[in-house]
Amino acid sequence: ENDANLTGEDVREGLTAVISVKHPNPQFVGQPKSKMGNSEVVKITNRLFRDAFQRILLENPQVARRIVGRRILASKAQKAAKRAPQVICKKSGPAISNLPGRLTDYSSAAASRNEL
Repeated sequence: ENDANLTGEDVREGLTAVISVKHPNPQFVGQPKSKMGNSEVVKITNRLFRDAFQRILLENPQVARRIVGRRILASKAQKAAKRAPQVICKKSGPAISNLPGRLTDYSSAAASRNEL
């Protein structure tokens, strides 16, 4: 898959991990308070998740292949979705400018007849 360059963020997208953290002064992001905003907690949990996730992927190569395969498909779908409006504009652009003869502009020698 040469055209699919996946980043760590691409692979993590759609995955959910539930981690229990006790902190003496928790700071939350957003109203539902489902995500902690303490920078030291975020760094530690990111490292712990990364290590555990790598271990899971190394121990379960079939799971790793399925995750990567789905992310490659999602990446291709995202690229196609970004290209779709451009393709539509390219296809419909010339068709609009080439109007049939019965819809051509009105022209007359008398200037008063050319205005509404």
